[in-house]
Amino acid sequence: MKVNIHPTVVFRTPRFSYLTELTDCWEELKAAIAISSSDFYETIKDVSASELSALPPKVYFTIWKYFNRAKFRSTPYGTFASFSILNHAFSADVTPVTINREQHSTSLMDWPLKNNINFDFSQLIANNCLIFSNSSFYLLPDTIRYIACSNGLFELAEIEQDGLVLQILHACLVPLRLNDLPEKLGLDEPGTLALHDLLRDMHDLQLIFTNYDANIIGEDYFTRIGLKTEVDSPTYIIAERNAWGSLSQQDLQSIPDAIAFMQGILPAGEREALALFIKKFIKKFEGKEVPLMHALDPELGVGYDELEHAGNGDDLITQLGIRKQKKPDGRDVKALISQKLYTQQFKDGETIFLNKLSIPPLGKRNPLPNSISMLLRIADGLIFADQIGGPTANALSGRFTMASGAVETYCKQIAAIEQEANPDVLFFDVAYMVEASVDNINRRKLVYQHQLSILNFDTSREPLSLNDIQISIRNSEIILRSKSLNKRIVPKMASAYNYTRSDLSVFRMLCDLQHHHAQTSLSLPLDGLFPEMDDYPRLQYQNVVLSPRKWKLYKANFYHDKQPIAIEQCRDYLKHRNVSAYFKTGLSDQTLCFHLDRDEDLSAFLLYIQKQESFYIEEVVLPDANAVMDEYGKPYLAQFVLGLYHKEKIYHGISQPDSFLEVKESFPPGEEWLYFEIFCHQQRTDQILADTIAPFVDQYADHIKSWFFIRYNEGGNHIRFRILLNDRQDGQLLTSAFVGGLDLYLSCGLISDVQIKTYKRELARYGAELIVAVEDHFNIDSEYVLSLFETISEPFDKYWYCLNLIAMIKAAVDFDGKDFISLAKLISDVFNEEHELDASDFKKLNSQYQLFKNALPQAFTDAQQAKVTAFAQSFIKTLGECPSQRRFKLFSDLMHMHVNRLFNKDQRVYEMVMYYFLLKELQRQKAMSC
Repeated sequence: MKVNIHPTVVFRTPRFSYLTELTDCWEELKAAIAISSSDFYETIKDVSASELSALPPKVYFTIWKYFNRAKFRSTPYGTFASFSILNHAFSADVTPVTINREQHSTSLMDWPLKNNINFDFSQLIANNCLIFSNSSFYLLPDTIRYIACSNGLFELAEIEQDGLVLQILHACLVPLRLNDLPEKLGLDEPGTLALHDLLRDMHDLQLIFTNYDANIIGEDYFTRIGLKTEVDSPTYIIAERNAWGSLSQQDLQSIPDAIAFMQGILPAGEREALALFIKKFIKKFEGKEVPLMHALDPELGVGYDELEHAGNGDDLITQLGIRKQKKPDGRDVKALISQKLYTQQFKDGETIFLNKLSIPPLGKRNPLPNSISMLLRIADGLIFADQIGGPTANALSGRFTMASGAVETYCKQIAAIEQEANPDVLFFDVAYMVEASVDNINRRKLVYQHQLSILNFDTSREPLSLNDIQISIRNSEIILRSKSLNKRIVPKMASAYNYTRSDLSVFRMLCDLQHHHAQTSLSLPLDGLFPEMDDYPRLQYQNVVLSPRKWKLYKANFYHDKQPIAIEQCRDYLKHRNVSAYFKTGLSDQTLCFHLDRDEDLSAFLLYIQKQESFYIEEVVLPDANAVMDEYGKPYLAQFVLGLYHKEKIYHGISQPDSFLEVKESFPPGEEWLYFEIFCHQQRTDQILADTIAPFVDQYADHIKSWFFIRYNEGGNHIRFRILLNDRQDGQLLTSAFVGGLDLYLSCGLISDVQIKTYKRELARYGAELIVAVEDHFNIDSEYVLSLFETISEPFDKYWYCLNLIAMIKAAVDFDGKDFISLAKLISDVFNEEHELDASDFKKLNSQYQLFKNALPQAFTDAQQAKVTAFAQSFIKTLGECPSQRRFKLFSDLMHMHVNRLFNKDQRVYEMVMYYFLLKELQRQKAMSC
């Protein structure tokens, strides 16, 4: 995929030039401190520039840190830094980027002030307020369950079901004027008066919100409700500077190649919580589509991010079935770089160029998001990459939309690029707020077409609703679908908020989904690959610095008997370690920068060390030719937020449902389907199938229209045995006869329990128009598998039977014109990823394949041959009734159920091996035919 650099560039600059002296800007610095730290300002407000040197050391050190921030850190914080935007950042005639020294600020009321706002609900009624539902609600048998928040903690709240409450909730999924609600509900005047009291209660319970409640996305909340900043009230300031000029494209021309290289060598790991959710979801719901809120409910579903093998079996299957700890896959990068690093002993300072190392790309890689950000500094032709990646370029720029129409336009352009590349899905932002102290950075305009609001008011035209979102998993990919829009939807947060701070499962999952099946991290810090080293060289790709030089320092080298060494000794030690002239230390964007030849800086450095035992410092390069200057020629240490994008499709839509066919979904006991669950050890299941179920269906064949079984382990290993009766009146007779046949197993404990259940058809998986055909096919599949028990037990035989069956299907069925080898590889890769196979696992599989391909399957008896022929014909016929675009999905589902019946344990591992062998066979046959 071709990565492009967007011509609009947002960049950030510190308050002062790094050449500025404290005494020259003291009054300006005090003004900035007054905004950001009123308490400390009270300490220094009357201090003049000439009195600074006489201040106590701790007070002066605090001032020094503020001043250091104002010169070297571009992270926005009050007026300590500002942003600028260049709409046409690249031109043939490069002119230096110039900014106004003076800032202009957008002042918004500080977000925590919203907690002080209280409205009389009676007044809201009089104002004909808008009513908006908390769309997280869903139903249990007798209650309405929904998400609520109390004192910053989320909870699942419940109230008793009430018809009018539900009517209101459904009516107000899009904000509705209160005066329009009675007519929509069909209420008379007395009913309208009672409605007002009910709405008040619902508002108190957080079941509804009004337009006087806060919104985090869209028009500023305080402005929207008409509140203005009071003189002494706290404000949230976004500082901006006008800018003009252009950047050198030549300096940046290696960035697309660097991105492509990093994408090729860096493993794309799944978020741990998502990977666990996928496994749990598949286990509980298989191929079903279910409401998102049900899936995340700890009782109805599997929740999110909740914070044995018996007997002799196939050794390979046992080994592959044991879940390993997920290891970060940095093997190739680490191995190849380490050859260079350890040769140099990390000490000589020689830069490592990745483009000069022979690092082969990984075989499988996830696509890049359609837009990502690159946070960088430019110094004399070098590009220092502070951060590369993210799920969208809007994540870093979104916060500035509250202050700049130009940034809002830019973010909408990024959103449009993402949307146009993926026309079959809809992107949506997620409005979430709970931490008043940090939510200022969460405030933003709506730049995507859609928005989902969680526990806050929504000002968008067509709000998405939580209870409208369905979730399913297809080939290990999580799919969200809006039921009302019948479109796949994908979350995109135009915010840099650290969502891992949240304990709300639905929000955490939606944020994690931004990274699902996408390569969103392209940074490569060397200390991440090789932790706890004393020295790290610079790591580059051409002129892009991916990891700067770093040194590990220890307090013991600077303090003896709790006393600091002399400044000159400190300087000598740092020079001995080959530390750069400028260096910084700290975490994330909370850093301090020091000049090796400046006594005042080293004095501050020694004070900083007091609270450390060991820490890292890293090089800072100040350019000779500055990328950004003010109108007076003073240089600034600017940080650019480059938007990188590509236009390839990475999200596919959902298959359109066929014309609706009404079929019955659930059959409780007493209706035409009987459904038994027989709980026993997994290795006992074949005996029960052969000695009890097979004779039973033969004996009562006149009463049975169809039947089938599957194996399951949810809630304990068991057989699910389903019978379609010719006459529902025979249900009691067959129940008594079947359970009676299990008496011996029950009495000796080989069967622990027998349960009679409601049969719920898997309409979401197979479709209403196919479910009867699938059930008939399962009957033929079950009869075929039972016929094998007497003579067939070896896994190799079963693999061969599966491969021969697939060969017949492949010859008879068109899979929408797609290459079957590619389709088989797709499934095989999904299974390999699910089981986290490593090189040693593949070696074992290849060894087994060599044995397998030379093994001849046991011949069928005449009866078995008749059964397998009927089974193959049924398989082909059922696929033929399916629309071509859904045919391969149905093939994989039916094959999955067949393997489930064929093997009595570790079925997914056996299925993985079967597909691996299938792929090897198909590739071998293709090679032989060439």
